[in-house]
Order: sequence, then structure tokens, then C-alpha cells
Amino acid sequence: MKCLLLCLVLAAPVLPAQDVLFLKSGEKRSGRLSGLDAQQLRLQVPLPPPPGSPASAQQVFASVTIPRKDVDYIEFAPDPAMEELLKSATISQVVEIGGLWNRAEPLLKVPRSSAARIANVLGSLLLQTGDPAKAARALELFKEVEVGAWSPSDKLAARQGRLRAMVATGNAKEAVDEAMELAAVTENPAVLIEAKYILATAADASLRRLLNDNPRWEEDPHVIPERHRLYNEALDFYLYPSLFAGSESEAAARGLWGAAGIYLLAGESQKALECARDISTLYPGTKFAGPAAEFIASLPEAQRAINPEKEARAGLAPAPQNAAAPDKSPEEKPKKKSHEKKKPKNS
Repeated sequence: MKCLLLCLVLAAPVLPAQDVLFLKSGEKRSGRLSGLDAQQLRLQVPLPPPPGSPASAQQVFASVTIPRKDVDYIEFAPDPAMEELLKSATISQVVEIGGLWNRAEPLLKVPRSSAARIANVLGSLLLQTGDPAKAARALELFKEVEVGAWSPSDKLAARQGRLRAMVATGNAKEAVDEAMELAAVTENPAVLIEAKYILATAADASLRRLLNDNPRWEEDPHVIPERHRLYNEALDFYLYPSLFAGSESEAAARGLWGAAGIYLLAGESQKALECARDISTLYPGTKFAGPAAEFIASLPEAQRAINPEKEARAGLAPAPQNAAAPDKSPEEKPKKKSHEKKKPKNS
């Protein structure tokens, strides 16, 4: 009898993780939430197999409607595959994340749902494409989440995304004013980092427009000061996380990658290389490590052979015993870190 019972248990179909609706009456209903509107929720509930069905028979579900007013809260089933996708999503997965959002959007205002997080990831990916139309879509998406999300942290992330989208769609002035206000009042390090990143992207965009409008800026005494101001401002804000919050790996790598773009714009490819090296060495697990490695590999071998930081470490190595210590010049100064910026010429 025990053997027969064990066989029946082993033969029973393995059901996927289910959502659990906790009703105000104290009851619980389990299944997969398949839809909802202002009045009711629809739950797919697994039915027991008919007598005599083979173990391989396909699971049958019934759709149950439950009034929203009767539901206290929902415990959503864990979804490890979705969590991993959201954590490591790249531009190539915009369509896939967009599909997730289409299914999750009705749950935006439902407590404990992941809809807002999906939307924020999608918005960030749309901004990364550099497509103005996608940036406009991201702006609307962030606005929707900022208004409708149930979680304060999701609302804050959407606000930060909205400011980035405003910069990308040409509303930099308003975005910068709001970001500066946010940076001045926040005591949250993550919020401060994000505010500075928004300011960095705004300075970056302004610098690129300035250079595009003034290709011979080095000959214009009226443009030179503004070019240097924007150059230094963008670098200061981009490098803030790596210099003052290095434990925030993704933010630090993102800032270093932004700084590399500024250095390349200025024709300082060696400094861009050092930023990429810092990403590869210090933050290899971030989404910017791959692009950094590709950039390094694209450079001429002779340039890649130049490594000031490695040379500096070699110079600081302890001298062998019995070796005479070299004389030190009184004017000798400590070397800068590889990605620290130097004051540009004519500034």
C-alpha cells in the first residue's frame, strides 16, 4: 500500500508556482492570475485530472472570477527566470521586456506586483537605444509608473528615469533643475548618485551639441570657456560614483563608461582606455564590462601596451634587499589614478 501511494505521488503532475489571493474573509485561493479590471480578478485554477487519466495527461484549468473588493492582498508566485532577465537585460531584449510589460501593465497598481519594476527596466533600455522615438516612449512609460506604482521605491526609480528621458528628449533645463533640487535635499546615497548621473548626461548632451554647432571651437574665445565647463562638469558627475561610492558597482561602471565617452569626444583615447580598464578590472560583473572589453580589444596593440597604472604599481613595489634606494626629487608628486581627469588645455 505504501509503495502504491508513493507511485501515485511521483506520478502526480508538478504544478507551476501559483499566485495566492488572500481574501478579506480569511480564505485563500491559489492559481495563476490571468487578468483583472476595476471590478474583478480572473484566476486560472488547476482542476484534478478525471479518473483513469494517464500521468502524462495535460493539466486542465478553470477560470474563476473573484470580486476585487473581496481581496485583501495577493502573494505573487516567484519567477526566478523573470528576475534574472530583469537583472541582466540588454538592449537586444527590448522586445522581450516589452512583452512582459504588456502582460503586467494591468497589475501596476496592485500591491506586491512586479509591473512597475518591469516598466522601469523597459524604460531604461529604450533610453539606451539612442532613438528619439523610443526616448519619448520611455518618458511616457516613466510618467505612468510614477503616478500609478504602488511602491514608493518604484515611484522614485520612475522619477529618476523620467528625468533621464527628459534630457534625452530635449527638456534638459527642466530636468537639470529638478535633479539639482533632488541632489540638494536627499540623504539617500543611491538617489544622490542617480541625480548626479542625470546632471552628467545633461552636461554630456549639451557638450555634444556645442561641439556640433562649433566644430572650430578652439579658435573661438567665446566658446572655449563653455566647452571646458561642460567637459569638466560631465566628467565630475560621471566619475562621482567610482570615486566616492565604489561599492555601487553598476552605478560606478556606468559612470566610468560615460566618462570614457567624454574622453573619446575630446580625442583623449588613452584616458578612455583607462576608464574601460577600470571597468574590466573593478566591475567585471556589470553590464558595462562587455562593451568595455570590446572597446579595449578594438584599439591598436601599441596603445593597449601603454598602461600607466601598471607602471605606477611597478614603481611602488618594494626595492630588493641590499639594493640602493633611488634618490627622490623634492618636486616628485604622486601619480593620479588611471581615470582621474586632468585640466584641459586653454581652460
